[in-house]
Amino acid sequence: MDLVKPFSYCFGSKVIEEDLSELETNTIFANGREQKHLPTEEANPFLILNEYPHSKGIITEYFNMFVRNQFGYTSNGLDILDFKMTTSWMTKLSKGEKVHFHNHVNSMWSGVFYFDEYTDADVGLTFQNPLAKTFPLEIPNREWSPMTKDVTVQAEHNLLIFFPSHIYHYSTESNQSETRKSLAFNFMPKGQIGF
Repeated sequence: MDLVKPFSYCFGSKVIEEDLSELETNTIFANGREQKHLPTEEANPFLILNEYPHSKGIITEYFNMFVRNQFGYTSNGLDILDFKMTTSWMTKLSKGEKVHFHNHVNSMWSGVFYFDEYTDADVGLTFQNPLAKTFPLEIPNREWSPMTKDVTVQAEHNLLIFFPSHIYHYSTESNQSETRKSLAFNFMPKGQIGF
């Protein structure tokens, strides 16, 4: 019997050509579990791209192109509905650390940008397949099955990824490089949400 796949989750993925090397100067990294703000004399670690408006503008432009092309978001059937970046933060994993299992609340779309240089020692980011959780019985994970297979993305210089915020993600193994840095961010539609 033919396998038909009527439903799927859409992600965006692109190695961009623009120069966002300004991000390499950042020294403020957020603790994703605590999400506490630093003292007022320092930049807010969860609004870090406010310190880098050039990079913020490029990432936001790519995201708005992604949702227009893939989903046709419009307002009143004519005007394009733009999204705004609501939060952004830098992450840093040391050797032996993992990305904890989490999703992003209070947002619609999320993303990650790998601005550093990476090797095979840098741990990948795994996205949990949400379809398996919709069944009343537990289905064993099969690497070949679109219903249960999780997806892992390896860090690559200038790789930009967009995904629905409710998708859980984590690392399956510990990081083996000395330092693995990345940028994370969230998006919501501009203006009124809902009717």
